[in-house]
Amino acid sequence: MLKIRQPRNAYDLLGLPRSATPVQIRARYRHLARHYRTELRPGELLEEEQFRRWTNAYLLLLGPERREYDRRLRESRGRDQPADAVSGLSEAGRLLIEAQVAFWQRKLKDALELAKEAAKRESRNAEAYALLGNVLREQGKYPNALTMYNYAIQFDPNNRRYWQLLEEITALRDGREIPRRFRREPTTALNRPASAWVGVALAVIFVELSILYLRAHWGEPAFFSIPTNLIYWALGDGFLLGLVLAATGVLGAFDDELVSYQVMGFGVETTPVGVLVALPGIVFFWAAPLCYAAVAFLDEHVSLSIVIALLVGAVMTVGFGLLAPEQARRAVYLLSGNFVFFGFLGGWLFGSIRARVFEH
Repeated sequence: MLKIRQPRNAYDLLGLPRSATPVQIRARYRHLARHYRTELRPGELLEEEQFRRWTNAYLLLLGPERREYDRRLRESRGRDQPADAVSGLSEAGRLLIEAQVAFWQRKLKDALELAKEAAKRESRNAEAYALLGNVLREQGKYPNALTMYNYAIQFDPNNRRYWQLLEEITALRDGREIPRRFRREPTTALNRPASAWVGVALAVIFVELSILYLRAHWGEPAFFSIPTNLIYWALGDGFLLGLVLAATGVLGAFDDELVSYQVMGFGVETTPVGVLVALPGIVFFWAAPLCYAAVAFLDEHVSLSIVIALLVGAVMTVGFGLLAPEQARRAVYLLSGNFVFFGFLGGWLFGSIRARVFEH
């Protein structure tokens, strides 16, 4: 994989944008921990330099020091490596991290023993009891898990996550469905509000009308015999679709998906996804899907937003090719995707402004 630069800060280390939420930070750390050196025992992981650096970044970004750290990053132009927070952990805190990683790696026996030891060392540690509940829940021991969640609530009654876990395990113990409000439904193109779909439908209708107009007004041949008007409409239609899909929340934020999100490479080096998707897509569109397939395979993560962008580019390119004049058809199939994709990226960028009309 192409390697661009050494990670300069905690966000680079985890491959996250600076706008990352606590949920995204936990999810990214969980993803990295789940697949890292699974042959090692949990107690050995924190001695690994790479994993320790990830853990230091994770603890910093989830801790109260994050705001001050962000201020330092602005002053240092993004260069500020996180301190070694692992060495400052209590024995119980270290055991909890090891237990959590063991749980993510499906080493339930190790996770159970480590969480028990953490609870023994700090008898009022609510997180230790919550983790014990999670492990027992995975083992199907619902009554025991219920007891652990009750302990967690006793020591941290204001934590809403513990109350949610308690309601979930109570439902499972009683053979009922998990309450609907607790079901985890990721934000995707399939669960947008009706107003978002109205906006998408209007954009699609406009694109179809523009294609009808284009069939009678191709214009003079220009770039590699591609009609002039087709170039303009490919740029404009791509921009419109990118704008609407981003503004309605069907696509994730442009900076999170293409600019700041990083794929962990070999060693400690990283590669921005945008370099391997946006640039090939603009130079020769059909190279972009191949590049992203390789990136997604190596990272074991697929961005729905990037997949949608590539699908839109492919469908519109094929559509233009089917309608193009015979003498220009081959060039349209090969190159019109460049203009569609370039326009789409521009629309995606503008539509990602946080003050969204259709924000869910």
